[in-house]
Amino acid sequence: MNPAPTPSASKIIRRVHLYLALFLTPWMIIYALSGLVLNHGDLVRGWYGGKFSDFEKLEERPYTAAFSADATARLIGAQVLADLDLAGTFQVQGTPTQPKLVITRNAALTAHRITYFRTENRLLIEKQSLSTPVILNRLHFRHGYEQPFVSAKIWGFVVDLAVVGLLFWVVSGIWMWWEIKPARTTGAVVALCGFAVFGLLLATI
Repeated sequence: MNPAPTPSASKIIRRVHLYLALFLTPWMIIYALSGLVLNHGDLVRGWYGGKFSDFEKLEERPYTAAFSADATARLIGAQVLADLDLAGTFQVQGTPTQPKLVITRNAALTAHRITYFRTENRLLIEKQSLSTPVILNRLHFRHGYEQPFVSAKIWGFVVDLAVVGLLFWVVSGIWMWWEIKPARTTGAVVALCGFAVFGLLLATI
């Protein structure tokens, strides 16, 4: 029985090109659509009456909590969110000694903004209005490994994979173009035009 033939480098590159694209399809759709929202912001805002990312007040409530003298702003923010049953990825603005901390809980589809008035023992809880542009922008800018949650770290890893994938598609695309001999001249002209337009825009933008 003859052994199975070893796949060629070309076949391996094509398969990786294909399956990486299939795996990253949801992220590529997000980045493409959110790119349109960012590039046509005024038009999209017009569809939503001039705004689509405002925060709406949900409630105000008293809040009394004891924090140690060395508690960081992030520790305070995490505790406030846990007490509100809103634990998850978040950012916090302010310092532990300031009279006000602003905590933004970044969920996948929308966001809550909690303002902790430390000296007044009070919370103002707001929620961002839900709309397609908000969802797309929120997913577009989700990144990083600083959050302690496994899902956030996995998302950060996939963002890195998407970056690697984009670079790989450029390299593998050049490989596949070079393999098609009749397309070499036309492909070279198209590539040169792309670099020329890119350079012109960099010089004049």
